[in-house]
Amino acid sequence: MRNPAFHKLLKEISELHDKKNTDYATDEDPLANLKDCERLGQDPIMGTVVRMQDKMRRIENFFRNGILRNESVRDSLIDLCVYSLLAVVIHDEENRKTAKQAKKG
Repeated sequence: MRNPAFHKLLKEISELHDKKNTDYATDEDPLANLKDCERLGQDPIMGTVVRMQDKMRRIENFFRNGILRNESVRDSLIDLCVYSLLAVVIHDEENRKTAKQAKKG
């Protein structure tokens, strides 16, 4: 393992995501909360990007003001990583669906 601290953090992120995800989605569809953007006419990836922008704003405010009141900068950075990975999962899922439809069509 080239960077043990990095892999330890990946494990922490994975465990945190699994724990938090139970409050947002279902066992049948762990991306249900993000896909719900479609009900509002919004692409799920774009909805995820909006959430990432919210986290970036918090992070920017921390570096501008030196304080966050409700969540640490570390937590915000980790959430940003998770949203990035979820966007990749949704992107990959959409690409698989498109490829499958193209084969049928």
